Amino acid sequence: MILHHFLLDVNDTNCYLVACPGTREAIILDPGEVSPDLDAAIESEGLKPVFIAITHDHFDHTGGVGSLAARHGATVVSRSGTVCGIQGRAIREGNTLSVGQLRVSVLETPGHTPDSVSFAVEDVIFTGDALFAGSVGGTSNREDFETEIANIREKILSHSRGTRLFPGHGPPSTVALESTFNPFLP
Repeated sequence: MILHHFLLDVNDTNCYLVACPGTREAIILDPGEVSPDLDAAIESEGLKPVFIAITHDHFDHTGGVGSLAARHGATVVSRSGTVCGIQGRAIREGNTLSVGQLRVSVLETPGHTPDSVSFAVEDVIFTGDALFAGSVGGTSNREDFETEIANIREKILSHSRGTRLFPGHGPPSTVALESTFNPFLP
């Protein structure tokens, strides 16, 4: 698996580019803004974005969607199916996206927002704003917080302890580290 990380200026949001080494097909996760570094990586590695995936519909995760979709003809995928006025494909728990020989699984992880999803591929989970290194995404009430924690436990921390976690903001982590040290997950 080819994996690139881009730290965007908008709210220090993480954007990821994942590609199949054999077919060069790629998925872009959470392009919060247009990034020259992302464009350069796609060009230099000869990648073909087939999906633009959104973990949740906040501007710092969606700002570059329109430009990228227009340039690459990639299908936009999100829980609602519509991002920034672009009609894409609605995704649900258990859906799988084929990116060349890679299989990207959709995990519904609401709490931070009702439409939050995470994406699992091989030994990696892109958690969006559901789970951060040492923290969890903000919620507006106790019920949403409890929903978020339950989803993190069931959908993310249930993976093997070595599974790498790539959040929407901040540094990467692992299931082992978050299970052991995250103070929000007693």
